Amino acid sequence: MIATMYKRRMKAAFALSSIVMLIGISVFFIDRPDSLQNWLNLSSIGIVGLFLFFTGVSNQIKYNKVKDIQIHESKASLLELDHLVLKKDLGFFPRLLLFEKSGHFVGTIKPIRIAFIFYPMSLLLRDSLIMALPITYGVFSNKGNVLFTFKRKGMKKSIVTVKNVHGRKLGEYVQEDWKSLVNIKGELRDADDKLILPVKVKAFSGDFTLTDSEGRQWARFYNGYFPHEYTNIFRDVYNDIVELSDNLSKHHKMLLIAMIGFLFLQRNQ
Repeated sequence: MIATMYKRRMKAAFALSSIVMLIGISVFFIDRPDSLQNWLNLSSIGIVGLFLFFTGVSNQIKYNKVKDIQIHESKASLLELDHLVLKKDLGFFPRLLLFEKSGHFVGTIKPIRIAFIFYPMSLLLRDSLIMALPITYGVFSNKGNVLFTFKRKGMKKSIVTVKNVHGRKLGEYVQEDWKSLVNIKGELRDADDKLILPVKVKAFSGDFTLTDSEGRQWARFYNGYFPHEYTNIFRDVYNDIVELSDNLSKHHKMLLIAMIGFLFLQRNQ
């Protein structure tokens, strides 16, 4: 799955590079630059094309380094893990691939019901704005089975409702979207609207350490930290790994993963 991820990135970058360069060549022959400003505009198209090309080359190198490494699907349940490696995947809408730090694939977080009208918006909006759309996301096992779902609603605040596969509400993550530029603040609540976990995330780095009222740590993330011994598998400069408590109930683990998934889906990269 990791090799496939790099291969998709490589193909997408090369395809976009070709399109941009063709646009630049077409502009050159149709309306040849006759001033410094026009040459600068045309050069900017070429720079974008070259950037995409070298992005493709970078992902091709990463793909070649990991394509022969045999990495099997994880035998552990997503809800049993004490950590998750989250990787943004390509798509019209934000989606995440979930791994163990050993490289074993454990699941995905991706949209499952999308209104047709939202597709044109996906070409124009950044991930943080796309996540403001009322789209249902599913958390899938590595076998493709839906484990639970979540969906955002609200204007001044994000209200992310989490449901099990039978549609029963498990709880909500409520996030204050506009009150602070320094920290993202929210609350994880159960189905009875009882507060179970206060959430505070550093807006710029994304760092968080989530602790409940009894002092138990539920999750921790430090942007930029990743165990060095696993960088031979995950070849990106930045790899996101979240530590999870293994002393949570299945119900609370679902709420926690849904909340973390929402936070990482709305990050712009």
